[in-house]
Amino acid sequence: MRSGGVLKITVTACAILALAVVTGAALVGHLSQGMGIGAGLLLGSLNGYLLQALMGRGAPMVAGSLLRLVAFTSVVLVAALMLGTAAWTLPLGIGLAQLILVGAGIRQGLRA
Repeated sequence: MRSGGVLKITVTACAILALAVVTGAALVGHLSQGMGIGAGLLLGSLNGYLLQALMGRGAPMVAGSLLRLVAFTSVVLVAALMLGTAAWTLPLGIGLAQLILVGAGIRQGLRA
C-alpha cells in the first residue's frame, strides 16, 4: 500500500477545510481565529510528506519524530507571537489535520 494517495487526500481535504474555515470565520467576524486554524490545517497536512521524506532518507523513527515535533513547536511559538490571543488556533488546526490524515489512512486501509 502506498502512502501517496493518503497524503494527497489529506492535503486536498485540509486545503478545502481551511478555505471553508477562513471564509466562515470572516463571515462571523473572527478572521484571525479562522486564519490560525486554516494555517494549522495546511501546516499539519504537510506532516505526512515530512515523515515520508525523513523515512526515505533512512532517518531513525525517534529522531524523525523529534525533528518534526521541534519543527512544529517552533512554528507554533512563532505564530503565537504573531497571532497574539488567537495563538491556540494554530495547534488546533494542526491537530485537525492529523485527524484527517488518520481518517484518510483508515479509509484507504479498509479499501485494501
